[in-house]
Amino acid sequence: MRHWVKFRKDRFYLIKYLSLQLVLSLTVVSLQWSFINSAEFMQFNFAWWQVLLLPIGLIIGVKMPVLIHNCVHGNMKPKIMNQIAGELAGVYVLLSMAAFELNHFMHHAHSDSHLDPHNPHKRSFIPFFFANNFGGTRVVLHKYFQFHGKTATNKRLFELVCVLHFLNVPLRLMFWVFLLGPTLFVTFFIPSYLFHMFVFAHINYKTHETKDNGEVVLYNLNSNVYYRFVNYFGSGVYFHKNHHLNPTHYNPQLGASNSLLFR
Repeated sequence: MRHWVKFRKDRFYLIKYLSLQLVLSLTVVSLQWSFINSAEFMQFNFAWWQVLLLPIGLIIGVKMPVLIHNCVHGNMKPKIMNQIAGELAGVYVLLSMAAFELNHFMHHAHSDSHLDPHNPHKRSFIPFFFANNFGGTRVVLHKYFQFHGKTATNKRLFELVCVLHFLNVPLRLMFWVFLLGPTLFVTFFIPSYLFHMFVFAHINYKTHETKDNGEVVLYNLNSNVYYRFVNYFGSGVYFHKNHHLNPTHYNPQLGASNSLLFR
């Protein structure tokens, strides 16, 4: 986990990394804007055929997060592809690869504890949905203080990290608006992105259970049409028990791969 190692060693790493991401995002969006010289481009013009794109949007809504998730685990070949593909997939999920990696590392290292950003214990799904998709800062801050010291200066530095992180989100949204246009952004990207949010909250919610005696049980799910659909297009992502047992398999449903592209 490349970003985790640098985060642990350098208290300024996330500031430098996210500042670079912000500059790149501003540059790309500015270039996009410079090529948009027609008022018609920014108009909303719905056509019935756009409904036919919805299944494609749902598939992409599974595939892109699966891709960045596997890149965080280094499951692509050669190694450099993890960084390239992970950052590109991050444009879709509106997160830098580093933010995704730090959050996910905490999930694996501290599963089903107070330091797990995706701990579903004693939560109903709706509150968990928002915690899963918008939480995670608290546990990363805990590690930041552990690695670099709990000081007023480090607290301000981490607050700057959060500002830089959240400034990148609207810029990535603008990228998709300018790329697709307002109509496809609403009819294609938003449903796709909402499906991504639901799927990955639902995975963490349904595949982890803490029993009354404190025992934590993980599950592989493939028992209905929905699970089979997501597992087929999402490389077995609901086989979460298998994933925790061996996170170095790109597809935890199938196990180790002989592919030249995936582990």
